[in-house]
Amino acid sequence: MVTALVFNLFFAAIDPDIAEKIEKSYAALIERAVDNYPYFNSEGSKKKINPALVMAVIYQESGGSPEARSTAGAYGLMQIMPKTAGLLGCDYNSLGVPEHSINCGVKFLAALLSYNRGDLVKSLSGYNGGTYSTESSPTADSGLLAGRIYDNPETKKYVVSVLKLYELFEKRGSSRKKRAKSRV
Repeated sequence: MVTALVFNLFFAAIDPDIAEKIEKSYAALIERAVDNYPYFNSEGSKKKINPALVMAVIYQESGGSPEARSTAGAYGLMQIMPKTAGLLGCDYNSLGVPEHSINCGVKFLAALLSYNRGDLVKSLSGYNGGTYSTESSPTADSGLLAGRIYDNPETKKYVVSVLKLYELFEKRGSSRKKRAKSRV
């Protein structure tokens, strides 16, 4: 059973129809949002979030459905909770509007990445498990992931899944750019 879980997490294919919908429908909105909401890394340098990461979060959180709602109360493409929306100055009731949801979600990712000094694993853990979840209940005391992932099975699967989707969206983007260059 563990082998099947590991296989599914690491080798599961991305649904090309959903990925294409996310890319075509939201790429321009994502580009604007990542330009507007940079984060600060461990050296204090201002960095732009990779749009492929935002696409991965959208894919994981809502499957590209702007009106998605979770049983816990998260809403929109990037599944923002009411309290988080309030803290970010976002109108929770407008999170069904793609531009607003993407702006709010990217703002949240940028805040997490800045807080965690660019640590993507810890930031994704916070996105799913709660901003300070790794401080309250980290996975391990030693090793590569020590203190970086919230000790919660759902959060662990979430981080692995989003990282894999990020890699796949990055590859799709690289392939698209190569095809576009070959047509010129």
